[in-house]
Amino acid sequence: MTKQQFLDELRDALTGEVAVNVMMDSYNYYSHYIDEEIRAGKTEAQVLEELGKPMLIARSIIAAQEGERNVDYEYTEDGHNKTVRNNPFKNRESGAGSDIGSGLSSAFANVMSKILLVLVLLVLFLLFFLVIKIGVWVFVTFGIPILLVLGIIYLVMYFSS
Repeated sequence: MTKQQFLDELRDALTGEVAVNVMMDSYNYYSHYIDEEIRAGKTEAQVLEELGKPMLIARSIIAAQEGERNVDYEYTEDGHNKTVRNNPFKNRESGAGSDIGSGLSSAFANVMSKILLVLVLLVLFLLFFLVIKIGVWVFVTFGIPILLVLGIIYLVMYFSS
């Protein structure tokens, strides 16, 4: 791929998706960036390889313009997006199998979060049941005898006066 092909693909991907000034700013930015890197001693192929696919860059620019960055999207090499969770410990793999692994880990995390929710609800239910059971026990053990004693005292005071 040449610089011009890269810039044309970027422009085509941005056309109709963002404002014309944003598209031209991006086009000019990457054009100047490539020129600066070539002047710094890199070859055009090296610079374009470091930048990656223009479709991926375009999706990032479009997302930034639409405010999608608040929703955590990750863009694949073909320009499609998928929703991901922010995980500071996520292992950034490279290679062909990384999309499969991240999909499995995302599915695993989703299942684990559901299991965790069920466990938390179960613990809360058991805690509620335990509080009710202890309350009944305290009432039967202490409340009924106290009520009986108070009743007897009341009856004695009532009939003695």
